[in-house]
Amino acid sequence: MSRDGPIDGDAGDAPGRVVAVPCEGADVLALFALATGEPLGSVPVGSHPVHAMTTADRTLVATMGERSVTAVDPGGEVTRVDTGVLGPSHFASANGDLYVSCSAGDALAVIDPVELTLTGRVGVGAEPHELAVGPDERRLYSGSRRDGVVDVVDTATRERLGTVDAGPEARVQGVALAPDGHRGYAVDQDGSRIVVFEPAGHGGEEPDAPATRVGHVRNAAAVGADPYDLVVTADRVFVPGRADGTVHEFSPDLTLEAVHEGFSRPVDLFKTNGRWWVLDAEAARLRSLDGAVVDTSAPGLVAAPVGGGRLLVSHYDDDRISLVDVADGTVWTADTPAYPFGAVVV
Repeated sequence: MSRDGPIDGDAGDAPGRVVAVPCEGADVLALFALATGEPLGSVPVGSHPVHAMTTADRTLVATMGERSVTAVDPGGEVTRVDTGVLGPSHFASANGDLYVSCSAGDALAVIDPVELTLTGRVGVGAEPHELAVGPDERRLYSGSRRDGVVDVVDTATRERLGTVDAGPEARVQGVALAPDGHRGYAVDQDGSRIVVFEPAGHGGEEPDAPATRVGHVRNAAAVGADPYDLVVTADRVFVPGRADGTVHEFSPDLTLEAVHEGFSRPVDLFKTNGRWWVLDAEAARLRSLDGAVVDTSAPGLVAAPVGGGRLLVSHYDDDRISLVDVADGTVWTADTPAYPFGAVVV
C-alpha cells in the first residue's frame, strides 16, 4: 500500500459517523458509533466478508465465499453485484470503475459503483490478491500469488498489457506504487524478498517510452521471514516480517536503512503524531519504531486510521474492535461478531 505523509486529520471528531466492520466468521457487517463504540446493529452480507470500502455513499464488502460483492446503502438496503467468479477480496478504484480481485477466479471484476452493475472482467495471473493503481489511474497492478508475477492492466481498455516477473517460484503478496508513480514494489512472500520495478511507461533508460511499455524488475532485497504486506511513502519502504518479528526499512531504490527488531508478529505500520507505529498481531499494543508503546485490549490484525492520531484496531482473534489514540490510549472497545476484519468509517 502507498502512504504519502502522515495520516492525520479530524475525521474522527465528526459527529454521527459510523464504523462498519466486516466480520468474517459471522457473515455480517457490524455497525458501531465512531464516537462512543455503541453497537448499532449488523447487516447480513454473504459468506466470509473481509475487506470493505466506501463509495457513492455506500459501503461495498468483498465476500470471499461468494461470486458477488455486497453493497450496503446508508439506510441498510443490500444489493448483490455479481462478479461471475469466486473469491472477491481486494478493491481498487480507477477512472470511475471499481476493480475487485477474485482470488479463486483468476480475474478482476470491474464494477460500476453507482449503477451497481458488473461491466467487465479482466483475466490475470492465478490467485490475484492486492491491487495498486498509478496516480494518473491509467494503469492498475495486480499481484498473483500462484504465478509470481505482477499483472499490468490498462484501465481505459480493460486489457492486460503484460506482466512483471518477480522471480522464480515467487508468491506475490503485497503490491504498491510510489506516490509519484515512478516505482512499483512487490513482496515475494515465499522468497522473503521485495522487488522494485519500473511501472509501465516509466523506463529509466527510455524516459519517452510509450505508455504501453511494461515495467521490469530493477532491484531486489531480502526482508524478514513471511512478509505479507508493505508500506510505501515518497522516501521510505517498510516491510514487516511476520515470522521473525522484524520491520525492514529501505530507501526507494531498496538500499537498506535499518532493521527494526523486537516485535512479535508485525503486520502493518501507520505514521501519525510524528511517529511510525507498528501493529502487532501477537502483542496487545502498538509500538513505534523509536520504542514508544501504547497498550491495547488485545492484539490487532487490521487497523484503519481515522484522523487525529487515532486508529480503529480490529482484534480478529478476540472478536473485538477498539478506537485507539496513540497519545492517550484506548478510547473505547466493543465486542463484535466473529472475526472482525478491515473496518471503514461511513
